[in-house]
Amino acid sequence: MSLSILTKKNVYKYLAKGVGITALGFIAHDSHILGKIQADTYSNVKDANITAKRYTDTMQLSNPSDTLDGMKKSVLRFEMNSNWRRFFNSAIGYLKGFTSMLVNEVIPLTLGTAALFGKDVLSKGSAIGLAGYALLTFLKDGLGLGHKNPLNK
Repeated sequence: MSLSILTKKNVYKYLAKGVGITALGFIAHDSHILGKIQADTYSNVKDANITAKRYTDTMQLSNPSDTLDGMKKSVLRFEMNSNWRRFFNSAIGYLKGFTSMLVNEVIPLTLGTAALFGKDVLSKGSAIGLAGYALLTFLKDGLGLGHKNPLNK
């Protein structure tokens, strides 16, 4: 058998695998970007909440004690100057953003995985389904067909 016959026979298989890799790459990229955004947002909100709580705690005392007042102010300064909580909250926010994008894109994620790792018929069928999904997404979201947009009446 010549090389051209083998290439013609497998071109659709390699094309389906390429479509699967491309789809998974786009999904991973979007998930990473949303993860970074959520990491900042989540950690900022958590930092703001704990700082407001600690500041509010310094505004009142359960008994009139200068030592208790100093302790509460020291805890507030420690919270405002430390960044260990931000490290963990950023990781939690990143995971929340990353996984939420994977859940939002479950159809192309499934089709892309099946196109990449599936056998002949499954791989080719998933690649065709992925191409159809991409076309519908382009028509609906890219061109705005089928959307009711109250700003463009």
